[in-house]
Amino acid sequence: MARPGLRPVRRRRRLHWPRLLATLVVLAVLVGAWQLERSPLLRLQHVTVQGGAQRLASLSGLRMDEPLWSVHPQAVAAELLRRAPYLRTAVVLRQWPQTVEIKVQRRVALAAVAGQGGTFYGVDPSGRVLAPLSGAQGMTVLGGVATGLVARYRDLTGAQVHAALDLIAQLRAQHFAVSQVVPGPPLAVYLPSGTEVLWPQGTNVPATLSELGAIQRALKKQGAVAASIDLRVAQRPLVELRR
Repeated sequence: MARPGLRPVRRRRRLHWPRLLATLVVLAVLVGAWQLERSPLLRLQHVTVQGGAQRLASLSGLRMDEPLWSVHPQAVAAELLRRAPYLRTAVVLRQWPQTVEIKVQRRVALAAVAGQGGTFYGVDPSGRVLAPLSGAQGMTVLGGVATGLVARYRDLTGAQVHAALDLIAQLRAQHFAVSQVVPGPPLAVYLPSGTEVLWPQGTNVPATLSELGAIQRALKKQGAVAASIDLRVAQRPLVELRR
């Protein structure tokens, strides 16, 4: 009991200001994030496409007015490549606060390949069969492929097929025209003159072309035309003349 004439002393409760302040800051951040998530200022309003038609935006799976932070660029790019198999690459970028930018590269036909019914399709360096061609004039034909394997957006597989496509690309880079390349073994190249050239795999293309050029010049001096030239043994070509 308190003594007579003395007032009881009450102890003041101390406030933990640092803890209270930290709690208030966390609450402010959560409320701010909640408001931003619902803010129209950070929602998708524009999709731009570079390198392709604007309609690719509708194939990307993007939804207008969705929060921009919820857009996953790699997932969007993968979906776009799945739904547009004629694309070679797709890069998706978020441009804050309201835009997604899509950059694409289309696949380009390297050669022509024959399908069922005599229809020729383009085929790109990776072996992806593209759209039917109106004509294969001026294009190197990838021969020796079963027509049943050729269909739009189907991938041609096999080491020999890819070796033939790689050779076609290297010959084009050297500005050397050939009418057809048939996967091996043996790997065969057909010149516009109809000459069959049995090509050594895994060799230096410029050096092989130099050897082939020397043979053709020698035949021209003799007034002869080769039906077949076998270059598979280095420095020992086998030439069969056309009769």
